[in-house]
Amino acid sequence: MADAALVLAALAGHDPRDPASRNAAPAPYTPITNPNLTGLRVGVPRNYYFDHIDPEVEAAVRRAIDQLQSLGARLVEVEIPMTRYIQATQWGLMVPEATAYHEATLRTIPQRYRADVRILLEAGELMPAGDYLRAQRSRKLMQQEWIRMLREVDLVAAPTVAATAVEARQETITWADGTTEAVSDTYVRLSSPANITGIPALSLPVGHDATGLPIGMQLLGTPLSEDILLRVGHAYEKTQPIRELAQA
Repeated sequence: MADAALVLAALAGHDPRDPASRNAAPAPYTPITNPNLTGLRVGVPRNYYFDHIDPEVEAAVRRAIDQLQSLGARLVEVEIPMTRYIQATQWGLMVPEATAYHEATLRTIPQRYRADVRILLEAGELMPAGDYLRAQRSRKLMQQEWIRMLREVDLVAAPTVAATAVEARQETITWADGTTEAVSDTYVRLSSPANITGIPALSLPVGHDATGLPIGMQLLGTPLSEDILLRVGHAYEKTQPIRELAQA
């Protein structure tokens, strides 16, 4: 966490050369010496984040959340808003923006793209502008609903990714209820809300599955609350043996 804080300090703040740069910066972070989280409200999702995830991932993340509680944090159940629209909003924003970014090379050297990526980018050229604007409106509504939810807690703790790494060339995952999901969707599903809304998120290692693959928990907070996320991540980190962190 101390390393992450150093990187953030170097990156944060207004950059006059970047028109999208925000004229604000998160509060500076000072590494803690005592991992005491008394009074901190940690939101635990009752929906979305623990739906369709690997049992080992869920168990590791819930153990980590319990560890935050043992450090003094108060756990509060929260309802994740607008979950029905997360995937549609993510794709509605990502595809046309990716197409715009790759437009020149897509037209001059399309053979350099793998077929599935090329098809996705070409599909972005056919998306009506109205669909992109509707996705932007959905993003704005989602931002507002997340800020409203985060008034109830100081941060939300959830799994970072729904499953650990699959074998090479595996394209789908079948969940316990028989639902089949593309691996690419599985790996971005739980990071999509932070990507859409722009809220800060911090991922930290919280264990391994039976094969030794790492499992992560993400902490999500209000805009410019990176210092709180780092404090909580650092408090958790200080309770873990150095050997386990090195393996992760």
